[in-house]
Amino acid sequence: MRGTAVRYVLSVLSVLSLCGAAELNFSADADRTTVGLGEQFQLTVTVEGTNIGGAPRPQVPALDDFDQLGSTSSQSTNISFVNGRMTQQNSISFIYFLSPKRVGDLTIPPFKLSFKGTTYETQPIVITVTKESQAQPPGRQQQRQSPFGLPGRTQPRSSGRGSILLTAAADRTSVYQGEQVTVTFVLYTQAQIGDLGIKAMPGFTGSWTQQLFDARELNWRNATLNGQRYSAATLKQVALFPTQSGEVKVDKMTVSGQVVVSGGFFFDSAEPFEASSDPITVEVKPLPEAGKPQDFSGGVGDFKVTAALSGDSSVGGEPLTLTVKVTGTGNIGLVGEPKLSPISGVKVLSPETKQTTRTSEGRVAGERTFNYPLIPTADGKFVIPEITTGFFSPKTGSYYTQITPRLEFVASGATGRTPLTETESGVKTLGTDIAHIKPNFSPASPFVNRRSPIGNLVWFFYPAGILVLGVGVLLGRHRRRMEEDRGYARRSRSSRLVKKGLAEATSLLAKGNEREFYAALNRAVVRYVGDRFNLETSGMTGEQIQAELSSLSVAPDTVSNLLELIASCDSARFSPGMASCTPKETLNKARAVLEKL
Repeated sequence: MRGTAVRYVLSVLSVLSLCGAAELNFSADADRTTVGLGEQFQLTVTVEGTNIGGAPRPQVPALDDFDQLGSTSSQSTNISFVNGRMTQQNSISFIYFLSPKRVGDLTIPPFKLSFKGTTYETQPIVITVTKESQAQPPGRQQQRQSPFGLPGRTQPRSSGRGSILLTAAADRTSVYQGEQVTVTFVLYTQAQIGDLGIKAMPGFTGSWTQQLFDARELNWRNATLNGQRYSAATLKQVALFPTQSGEVKVDKMTVSGQVVVSGGFFFDSAEPFEASSDPITVEVKPLPEAGKPQDFSGGVGDFKVTAALSGDSSVGGEPLTLTVKVTGTGNIGLVGEPKLSPISGVKVLSPETKQTTRTSEGRVAGERTFNYPLIPTADGKFVIPEITTGFFSPKTGSYYTQITPRLEFVASGATGRTPLTETESGVKTLGTDIAHIKPNFSPASPFVNRRSPIGNLVWFFYPAGILVLGVGVLLGRHRRRMEEDRGYARRSRSSRLVKKGLAEATSLLAKGNEREFYAALNRAVVRYVGDRFNLETSGMTGEQIQAELSSLSVAPDTVSNLLELIASCDSARFSPGMASCTPKETLNKARAVLEKL
């Protein structure tokens, strides 16, 4: 009886241990391992296991030999109950569409995944690339998973191939610089689509972009185009904010896949197809110079500005935070920091900027927050003047200004000096009582007797004392200039900050976060330009940066390389398939540009 009980307890413990030790399967697979140069193939990275719903995305290795044409993901969950216990089996697939850059045997390095303290790796995959096309005959292509979750809402079946069209339409073709343009890509078909993939993503050069919609499954609807009936599905919708005047072009988008063709009484066959949208040209009008306020921050849209202090008093030089918020609808990502008037007796540091965006009825809206640290350098009552910020309204075609109310705070014990008093002229002055220190050296003092041992030591260290004093004077001048000359302070810290920014970008790249890598790299480069040349680069267009640097006699080729780098980062962030070089190459270009600057 006792042995039976022991065996029962051991059995229960073994079952529980197996449940707790659920394994995670991490694998990678290519839909084909022999492709022609420039042809597209699909790489699927799969994570499978029990209760792994919180698993992170895998770390993407450097794919220098391949163009990344796009990516998507899908997830399935199977829930079952065994002996009253719920078990959740998850399967997550990360799908990458790649195209080889050169002929030969190319290796896809292992993908990595860290989950619950364990690091998993996939096996490397060798792709053989030939000069000749490796496309298979119609009807015999390997089935691949679409970047869209086909079929989505059921598409009406068609027995013939019919017409397949991909259109791109802008809600407006003439806008002001910085005004939103919404571009929508729609697929129209009279055929039964069995497979669909993105072959080429559209490019949005010269614009700040915000994704509004990316299809994960095809939701078909009935539509009429050019007098003919189609099944239509929206593939992509993006908001563009042109950063330069003139013509801004939206490149074509290309999709490819298979259509189902009736093959007779018993069998259907599949035929390949490819469809591309036409490029779009948008005329961008420059913002008018007439009526432009000096405090125009680059914001185009409907915005409001508020300001608040973290407290109404400061003791012992404790810093306060001035928070300025810009909220509204428009190009929120291009709004520059508001300009603050100097405050005597208060050191204002450069703000920390945060941003959130959202979409409302197809329009981009959000909030941009600027946190200014304020450090009192004297005691007294201080007033922060009104903050005026100019914006441009596309609806009225004119500028308008937002003004925040005055704010006040009191500082005490900031420096241990006499409190500031305010004169009739409004100038704050310190107390004038100065207690002088009088030397009391007698002729017999050893500090002036060269013959005494102590006197010899004093005269020996006298030059060193002068040197230390000189260094102290220089450091004091440097500190005062750092407080009083904002341009000097920005130049002095520019090298340290850009090294920190490059280190952050490198760390993100090592983790496989390419989108965040490009954002951090772009932020570091643009901030360095602003600090190095004392420019307010936030919200500046490429033309404005070029004009400012040219006026400062920066070499034209350096300016050209800088603008190309910024555009490359934007393209890689918002249109990954259109990136012209790898992340490592972009990082090396950034270092080269920074060295020239």
